[in-house]
Amino acid sequence: MKYDEPMYINVEKGAQEVGESIEADIRNLCEEESFAVLATQGAGQPYTSLIGFATSRNLKYLVFATPRQTRKFTLLEENRNVSLLIDNRAHQLKSLNQISALTVTGQVTVPSDEEDIKKWREVLIQKHPYLDTFIRSETTALVVVEVSRYFYVRRFQEVFEWTPE
Repeated sequence: MKYDEPMYINVEKGAQEVGESIEADIRNLCEEESFAVLATQGAGQPYTSLIGFATSRNLKYLVFATPRQTRKFTLLEENRNVSLLIDNRAHQLKSLNQISALTVTGQVTVPSDEEDIKKWREVLIQKHPYLDTFIRSETTALVVVEVSRYFYVRRFQEVFEWTPE
């Protein structure tokens, strides 16, 4: 398969554009993509995991589910700081210039209040109905990421930082 060449765009380092179009692009990527790569850290070693996720309407929160008896959950309990990567490369096989990616940074919490659990469970099941049994399992934890910021990259070089309100 032949790929197009990445376009060179002269972008000044640190240039930022904050606006409705960037927020809309971030929202679209979060809604269209079902999976993200979660980055955690433990004992000085980084780890990554594939997760199914959903976001709150205001994009301030992201939620996913994981079994409690996993390295991923143990690492999340030890260090609440996480990063996630969401991208659309699977949909852009012939045009590298159309690939967009988000790096999401934030801190995790595991809700314990029944109302919070119910709310986040429904948000996640709405996007991933095929995971209903897994999400409702007693051995599964819901993990909520309070998003600090989004770094949105398009055309390999255009980087925008956006902080949800």
